[in-house]
Amino acid sequence: MPEQFDEFIQERLRSGDPYLNYCLWEYTPVTDGEGKLRASSLLFQAIQGMPAAERLRQIIRGIQAAVGDFRSVYGIKRVADRWDLEVYFYDYQRETRVLSIQRLQNSLAGELQLPSSVSEQIPYFMFSFDLNEQVATAGGRIEKVHVYIGNPGASVSSGICYGFTDKPEPPEFENLYNFFSGEDRSSIEDKICCSVYPGNPQALLQTVLHEELRSCQTICLANKRHSCTVYFSGITVDQLCTFLHWQRYPENFVTFVHSHRALLDHLRYDVGVDYVVHKNDVRFVKSGIYGVF
Repeated sequence: MPEQFDEFIQERLRSGDPYLNYCLWEYTPVTDGEGKLRASSLLFQAIQGMPAAERLRQIIRGIQAAVGDFRSVYGIKRVADRWDLEVYFYDYQRETRVLSIQRLQNSLAGELQLPSSVSEQIPYFMFSFDLNEQVATAGGRIEKVHVYIGNPGASVSSGICYGFTDKPEPPEFENLYNFFSGEDRSSIEDKICCSVYPGNPQALLQTVLHEELRSCQTICLANKRHSCTVYFSGITVDQLCTFLHWQRYPENFVTFVHSHRALLDHLRYDVGVDYVVHKNDVRFVKSGIYGVF
């Protein structure tokens, strides 16, 4: 058993622990998970490959202590062969929320400093920010916080994201999300093909909708400023392994998942790929794995 596995011993599931996806929606586990690994084991495995790993690990532990277990979501992402990390916080009570940006900052007692430009009157249900070497070495200063609001009138579950900083400029529109049942193949394909990218629609669908990942619970499609994204939610550990090979994750991370598959087979996983199309060529520019911690 690898030495670094000691970090994850305390991240075992106990009787009564919830099973939550990247939206903090409950799901039924694939099999009984008591005593097996929590989704956070993947987070700590990825952090080992990031600059300022020890400081990032301390910040994550501080967040867990401040808001509690299973209240936060991580996104461990691969961009240009490096790891990135984003953390997300939900409170669907919106204006009457308990977990707000200011309250998170206060509960961390100076560990992080977030932008103060987000009014508490905004009916946001989620916010997120990046954790990286720059944050770790700048005294916990977060330059931008991403704020998510609903999209009333949409025919499917949907959300809009804006980026806030402490600069005098207004908040910047960042992306629009739409959620579909994984079984709604027609609507998913129509949404992907309703695109400003010219080219062969069938080639686009075959490239971004990996056939082995399509049998998932939910597919979320996002239109971002510089790319589009497909999120596959509720996949099994075997499908996760397929995703890791498809997106060429680091060998040590792939080995960790494969070698501990029996301790990870109870969970469902959420993954995503960002892509752009240039001259009919579909290129993946980012991918990510999401889970609760």
